[in-house]
Amino acid sequence: MAETAALPRWHSTFIGIRESDLDGALGMVSGRLDEFSGKYLGKVAGMAADELAEALRDYESLLTPLQQATTYAEAKLAVDAEDPVSLALLDRCEALWDSVVERAEFFEREIGELPDSGAADLLRSPALAEYANHLRKVRAAAGLQPPAPVAGVFAQLDPIGGWERQARRLLDRIVVTDGGERLSLGNALPTLYQPDLRRRRRICAAISAALEPEVELRAAALAELTRARIARHRACGVAGWLHEEQLSNQVSHGEVTALLDVVHAQHDIVHHYYQAKSALFGGQLTDADRYAPVSASAPRLDWPEACAMVLNSFASLGKTVAAVAAELLDRGAVDALPRRGKRHGAFTFSMPGGHSCVLVNFTGSPRDVLTLAHELGHAVHGRLSGRQGMLNFAAPTVLAETVALFAEAVVMETYGPQLDAAGRQSLLARRLEDQLVAIFRQVALHDFEASVHELVGAGELPGEAAFGDIWIRGQAALYGPAVSLGAGYRHWWSYVDSFFFTPGTRYAYAFGQLAATALLVRHRGDPAGFATRFERLLRAGGSGPPAALLADVGLRTADPGGWQAGMSAIRRQVEEFADRAAVRSSG
Repeated sequence: MAETAALPRWHSTFIGIRESDLDGALGMVSGRLDEFSGKYLGKVAGMAADELAEALRDYESLLTPLQQATTYAEAKLAVDAEDPVSLALLDRCEALWDSVVERAEFFEREIGELPDSGAADLLRSPALAEYANHLRKVRAAAGLQPPAPVAGVFAQLDPIGGWERQARRLLDRIVVTDGGERLSLGNALPTLYQPDLRRRRRICAAISAALEPEVELRAAALAELTRARIARHRACGVAGWLHEEQLSNQVSHGEVTALLDVVHAQHDIVHHYYQAKSALFGGQLTDADRYAPVSASAPRLDWPEACAMVLNSFASLGKTVAAVAAELLDRGAVDALPRRGKRHGAFTFSMPGGHSCVLVNFTGSPRDVLTLAHELGHAVHGRLSGRQGMLNFAAPTVLAETVALFAEAVVMETYGPQLDAAGRQSLLARRLEDQLVAIFRQVALHDFEASVHELVGAGELPGEAAFGDIWIRGQAALYGPAVSLGAGYRHWWSYVDSFFFTPGTRYAYAFGQLAATALLVRHRGDPAGFATRFERLLRAGGSGPPAALLADVGLRTADPGGWQAGMSAIRRQVEEFADRAAVRSSG
């Protein structure tokens, strides 16, 4: 375990924003909404390009402090779920967002209603060049908006926000008990990556026990959230549950389907991996053994060593990337200390203006180094893209995950050769397993969501038993016959945050992992030239479609063969691992 005294916590000014400034800016939002409405309501259709550009800048100025305050509150609650000040701030922000929907929704609706010929002329204007991609997204998403007469009613009656708040409270109440010790999920889950078999299985059982008491309430929250989202989609004439996320990512249904088909067709890769791993372990694996290290000799690192490893690796991505990552670490923008009340896992919070902060739960394992690299990849991306402005700073999930997973791969390339043979084999297995998770497990999570939406869309309101059945079937198909899943594992769907708050985002991790594999090849071939193009990609944020931005660094995402090429690289790694495992187990 890493020395907790050396692990950083967020400083009070961890993202360079003062709460007093946010409070003052929020106080003016309502008045500015009236001003914005009075100035632009009903006038978008008659605007010239320069007038629409001015209106978009006003819109950004209105939304920026509200987005900053919302992200700030969410970040503070991620490390202290019961902080009353942050809870009050988030409630205030959500009320103001409801006002924005009610009183300013006309602006993007009117942009979406522009005739195609007029919109085409506007998109060609140099005055609107910086907003061209945002305008394309708004027009593509026009069908997601409720009809104007009911938009205000939706803002008042939409139950999604309330159910999300209830789900957050339920998730925050999960406490894992190990003997006399009470652990958060953030403290407990990393145990599954530790070599101590008895402790792994004990904690695995304790997690299952912790998930059981309120699983029916979490099931109700998920079912009601799904029903509310489906109702909203139907009111807007949107048939597919993924449609909104696809528009957000600017990827087509065909692209997503092609990606999922490639993954679904090659589950044998995962089965082959776990069969080889089970041979190393001398018998069938359990759910407590899925992520166990293949060697007990994996090195432990302290926090300064982990930071140095990441920064040294980032140096190959150019001076700017390395300098921004160092700044984030130096100024207290990374919270690494595991503790009760802090969210499990790892997250990055970025907002317009270039403010980013990172949450990780550092325990000193090699995997934690890769996790830190992943989140700093997100944070550097957010820091460099933040100057784009409110409407362009956020990269879509598929692009954001490509960047973060590529950052992991770069650190792996630097870190692995520094270890001895046993440590290198352990880290390579860990990295391979993480890639399988990013591709295959994330698609299995996507499939779980698809099944839930299908049930609820057919008029059912499934409970925890139905969710458990769907979960177990999907997870058994994922891991294959070499892994035996215990009865308590049927509740493990119920701690996955994204099911409740960001549905439809899981396929982006498979996209990102396969794209990152391709970027790594290009980085190896021309490190200096790649670094220049990569920085340009980071600074672009969401100002262009992912396909166009990734094409600049040499990746063609529209080519289905690209997914197959990445999958072939993963298959080769699994076959190499299996060959080495066979030698070890026979010896």
